[in-house]
Formats: sequence, structure tokens, C-alpha cells
Amino acid sequence: MPGGTSASPTPSERVGCWLGQVEGRSVADVLAWLATTSLSWRNSIRHVSIDVSAAYRAAIRTGLPHATVMVDHFHIVQLANKMLSMVRRRTAEIRGRRGRASDLEWKASRRRLRNREDLTGEQFATMWNTLLGEGTIGSDFD
Repeated sequence: MPGGTSASPTPSERVGCWLGQVEGRSVADVLAWLATTSLSWRNSIRHVSIDVSAAYRAAIRTGLPHATVMVDHFHIVQLANKMLSMVRRRTAEIRGRRGRASDLEWKASRRRLRNREDLTGEQFATMWNTLLGEGTIGSDFD
């Protein structure tokens, strides 16, 4: 729903139903929808998967303070691809041309676009160990 908010069970909890849909994407819209549900139902919710939205996170923290908030896979991949595109554009600006296979940035970005099963053990270890060396995975960074 464009400009709207929808709710459905997470894949592991799906029972073939749609939980709800409301016009708007603000904290107030989400809290108003949650207020239409029973307290016992709200208390039974353990995990909430959202897109990357400060409004959704604030609404869940307020309306379901006991629930663990997660970002859904689609939006994580979308953000990762945006970051890779930024690296690609920056590389083109710095080098004055598109990336080449000999450019370290190009190699790194191509590796991150590959499926895990398509990486050699060494490629995966290099990528993963580099990520681990950057601090807490999932934390904010500039």
C-alpha cells in the first residue's frame, strides 16, 4: 500500500493471514492501529520485523516495548546495495573511469554481490574476518 503501513506475521510465524493495514506511516498511525488490538495479543508479540524507518521503530518501542525490533531481509539487502553503488560511484569519480577487475574496490564490491555458496572458503573468510575487525556487526557507522 503506497503511503500505508501493513502488518503480517514473520515467515516463521505465518499462518496464512494478514494482521492489518492502515493509511499512513507515522508513529501515531501505527500506535492507533495497535490500540485497536487486544492487550493480550500485543503482549504475545516477541519480534517485530520492520523496514528501516525511525517512525516504525519509535512506534514499536512505544506500543510494544517488550518486543525485539529487527529489520527485514529485503531492506538490509537494499541498503547494502545502495552502499555498494556509492562505492562504485566514488571509485569512478576518484579514478575518472569505471571500475576494472584490477581495482581493489571493484573486486571487493563484486565479492559482496556473490552468493555465499559461490565464494571460495578463502574469499568468504577474508570478507567475514574484515567485517569482524570493524567492530560490532549491525552497529551504526559513517
